[in-house]
Amino acid sequence: MFERNTRRMRTVLPAYALEVGTEPLVRPARNSVGGWPFLDQAQDWPECFCGERMALFFQFVIPWDLESFGGDHLLVFHCRAHNDASDP
Repeated sequence: MFERNTRRMRTVLPAYALEVGTEPLVRPARNSVGGWPFLDQAQDWPECFCGERMALFFQFVIPWDLESFGGDHLLVFHCRAHNDASDP
């Protein structure tokens, strides 16, 4: 017979808050919900397979203390027509 361990180990993961302002964005910001994407100069605004320009859902800088991706900039787009994520 197996003995069940009634004490479960819990991993504490870091939590981060993203502050969303009330003022409309007039230029790209590295942390935003909607607005203009903060793209590299060589990057084009993503388009869906249907040809529709993707809408920026949100973007933020990943905190430095998260291994592998710390300091990277994450942008999430979706197609308004298909409600799908972009395919790089």
